Amino acid sequence: MEYVTGIARLREGNDMRYTLIKDVRDHLAAREAFDRLAGEVFDLSFAQWYRDGYWGDRYIPYLLMDGDTAVANVSVNVMDIQWDGQTRRYVQLGTVMTAPAYRGQGCAAYLMEQVLQDWEGRCEAVYLFANATVLDFYPRFGFRRETEHQSMLPVSPHPAAVRRLDMEDAADRALLLAAYQKGNPFSRIASVGNDGLLMFYCSSFLKDRVYYLKDYKAVAIMEDDSACLEIFGDVCAPLEEVLAGLVPQKQTVALGFTPHMDKGYKVQAVQGDDFLFTRAREGRPLLEGGSGMFPLLSHA
Repeated sequence: MEYVTGIARLREGNDMRYTLIKDVRDHLAAREAFDRLAGEVFDLSFAQWYRDGYWGDRYIPYLLMDGDTAVANVSVNVMDIQWDGQTRRYVQLGTVMTAPAYRGQGCAAYLMEQVLQDWEGRCEAVYLFANATVLDFYPRFGFRRETEHQSMLPVSPHPAAVRRLDMEDAADRALLLAAYQKGNPFSRIASVGNDGLLMFYCSSFLKDRVYYLKDYKAVAIMEDDSACLEIFGDVCAPLEEVLAGLVPQKQTVALGFTPHMDKGYKVQAVQGDDFLFTRAREGRPLLEGGSGMFPLLSHA
């Protein structure tokens, strides 16, 4: 698919005609406008991520422009999700935002229609995470709300050879990416082949929470001492043994991924401000049985 610009007409009249840009990454003016809008709405910046070379082909903003001003955006994130050993192509929508001065004009709805028209036939499902202020918006486009479930595991500490990786150091970044290529051996549902999204987190919000476990040749990403987001590498030891080197005291550790086995885990419905909405080809819920969750580090 070639990403080109086009004219978006939301309503009759020239005052409601905006430019739709689908090649934002390679369009300097659009990329800078997109970044300004992300800063205004979400206090986010994609500039360093782009400069570091991590903005790849999988992240595709659909951006409406009014001259040099970014009006609204819906981003496509192409996701390969490995589920019980089978890889499925999904599309996750994110960075849904409208500039305050342009709200109420149907900009987000227009972009949703464009995205679904372009991608629905090229993936098995489309999904997104929404906050409580827009729960009535996505069902208008055929999305259904689903409940995710998170697993927790009791862990007792045990001394281990652990060091924090320096995300400013090229060798440590390479070590993380090499471990990522080997996958998470404990995860039933995993995002694969998306180095860019991983580095969006690990080069910013979580740059001080990435650890190398020498005894297991594995990398762990922790949200804090009581939450493990991911473990990557060829690990043969039990999960609780690996986690034992990462916790300071006996405690229950929440997992940011869905483990293969439920035995020994406490499972509860995910609580928080992000709600999962899905739109699958077959019309069935993606999380049939409600027993799992998309990895937290796959949220875009």
